[in-house]
Amino acid sequence: MAKKTKRSRRKAKRTKAAKSRARQQQPAPVSKRAVVTKKASAPAKVDLAQEYHYVFDDLRKIAIIAAIMFALLFVLAFVLR
Repeated sequence: MAKKTKRSRRKAKRTKAAKSRARQQQPAPVSKRAVVTKKASAPAKVDLAQEYHYVFDDLRKIAIIAAIMFALLFVLAFVLR
């Protein structure tokens, strides 16, 4: 008969520990008076264009710079050939 490996012993030890933790974490009984229900509130309407105007400005600048760099690469590809 083959000897048990350390891996199988560790696995058995982990499953025992997980079962004991599950037993310890059982929820406490809740009385009917303690139950509090919360109404779901709708998120406030936010105008993203107004809130993040600086982001749109930055994205526009990045797009312009990227277009200029792409055009420069295109021109250099023909000139250096």
